[in-house]
Amino acid sequence: MNALIVCHAGAGLGLGHLTRSLVVARALHQELGAKVHLLIQGDPVQRSDLGEFEHHFLSVQENLLYAVRQQVQNVDVKIVVLDLHPRLVPADIDGLLEDLRRGGCKVISVDGLVNHRSKLDLVFIPSFRFSPAEGLIGAAPILFGWDCFLLNVRRPPIEWKSGGKVLALTGGSDATGLGKTLPTLLNEALPGGTELHWVTGPYAQEPVWPVFPRLSMLNHQSPSGLDDLMAEANYAVTVYGVSFFELLYYGVPTVVFSPYGNKDDEELAAIAEVGVALVAKDEVDAVGKLKELMADHKLATSLSHHARRRMPTLGGQKFVQAVAALLA
Repeated sequence: MNALIVCHAGAGLGLGHLTRSLVVARALHQELGAKVHLLIQGDPVQRSDLGEFEHHFLSVQENLLYAVRQQVQNVDVKIVVLDLHPRLVPADIDGLLEDLRRGGCKVISVDGLVNHRSKLDLVFIPSFRFSPAEGLIGAAPILFGWDCFLLNVRRPPIEWKSGGKVLALTGGSDATGLGKTLPTLLNEALPGGTELHWVTGPYAQEPVWPVFPRLSMLNHQSPSGLDDLMAEANYAVTVYGVSFFELLYYGVPTVVFSPYGNKDDEELAAIAEVGVALVAKDEVDAVGKLKELMADHKLATSLSHHARRRMPTLGGQKFVQAVAALLA
């Protein structure tokens, strides 16, 4: 059985769509025996896990719909998974969706295309909440919940312990330039003996270190995975995104914030309410909350416990179960 996964990645787009797509690809291959091909529109990126599957990069100027049709014509594709950035969804995508289903493909959207639901077989939302827009038409079922996160994790979580290792994540492209200011804020505020592990994504600029840092500061340039860094971290500060939920899976006491205006306000309010992380309003507030968290062992233990309890099942399993039901 052949499956085609179509996604976006690049500077300004980040790595979330591609990371989720690789989780889906791995689940389809391991659980259903599918042969998977990935079609990625955006800036090429080097990742070791991409080598597990046939893949092809398209520039944003190329016609994505034409490329999908060509791939489906060349191979007997039974499953098409679309994880598209909302800004880059082709205007005439409905015609493609109708043709794919007419040709016998099961078409699944990940985290989007909800308004095209009548032309899909499944909408899979990797989120703990979903609020349908008023007047949303029916058709394809919509799955979401704490068991739907498509996390790229490769090792089991371990019991949290206190320590001085802090992991800082600003996204694959650091779209708001946090690397220019956040290292200095952390260096000034965190207790002596802290070991700061900064991750520079493949589309991000190098961080600007303080001239005379008082903390140990290590930069990890485009690591192939974050599992070891997350599992070994005692605390974390991160922007809201896929990696935040991977930190929850590993039970790392975390401060999370969104540098993207009010886009994530509702999600962050819900996260604060269930007590799985500390929510900050911006990077300055995040540094202050991280300092407080590192001094409060009881709070850190509670966050770790609640986070791991919320993430007992990985979304790849739920996704494969839904696909198997469609094929049946």
